[in-house]
Amino acid sequence: MGDRHDVRELLELYHRGVNITEHLRSREGAAHNSETAILYAYDVQAGSYARAMADPVYAGRKRAAAARIAEVLASLRFTSMLDAGTGEATTLAELLPLLPLPPEPVLAFDLSLSRLLFAQRHLRERAIAGVELFTAALENIPLADASVDLVLTVHVVEPNGGRERAVLAELLRVARRYLVLIEPSHELASDEARRRMELHGYARALPDHLRELGARIALHEPFGADLNPLNPAAVLVVDRGEPGAPGRPTLVSPLTGTPLARGDGCLFSRDGFAFPVIEGIACLLPDNAVLAAYLPELTGGA
Repeated sequence: MGDRHDVRELLELYHRGVNITEHLRSREGAAHNSETAILYAYDVQAGSYARAMADPVYAGRKRAAAARIAEVLASLRFTSMLDAGTGEATTLAELLPLLPLPPEPVLAFDLSLSRLLFAQRHLRERAIAGVELFTAALENIPLADASVDLVLTVHVVEPNGGRERAVLAELLRVARRYLVLIEPSHELASDEARRRMELHGYARALPDHLRELGARIALHEPFGADLNPLNPAAVLVVDRGEPGAPGRPTLVSPLTGTPLARGDGCLFSRDGFAFPVIEGIACLLPDNAVLAAYLPELTGGA
């Protein structure tokens, strides 16, 4: 993670209507949104997506988007699922009840702990149980290779312009059968929408990057259920095949890939580091690591 910023200042700017990613990109003198800028931007606006569901118009559009995603997933065979960059789980909460065979397990992560705390509350209010939440970065997902049948993103690769290849490679790494991307499509957008995507540093050319990574694209078409007409998305379905037998996804250390064991208020492994669990949410960013070389020995774990 990069430099730390004054959260109080950013909260004040956010409530004044300032675009935080643009503000931090300018402050950092960067051409693209850094992971740090994305983290701070989403953390200070945490709760806004869940609150927006009180608006019947917004909620209706969100449900229409979830129904479209369910339509895409209907022909795919999967038991386990990862919602990468789940945010406040507003899409996930609408999607899961629409699936004829609910996946098990369902995992979901986000860069921001604050957003996951709102996600936890939103899922609870919708009476949706069993979703395992954890913090993680798109470029460093703490799961073993090919460990989840289906990996889904919904406007998550979006702000990562300039890092498309690294993000897609990591998503492909953990996907066992399918990678399904619902992401803004620069190539299918109008000139006005393209200018907006370029202004915000959005990801581009995802189909090209996927092909260069050796992925087989089974479906590429307009999404057609966009919340914002100036941010049109495409559906990309990558068929990964079925390498190996299905198993329960195992969380691993983001530092070494070593399997994690559960301790008292933490996850830890024999790599010598522990990661805190806050309100039931495992914090698995590399910066969250706490040096604890003897914890496995003293607890008899891992």
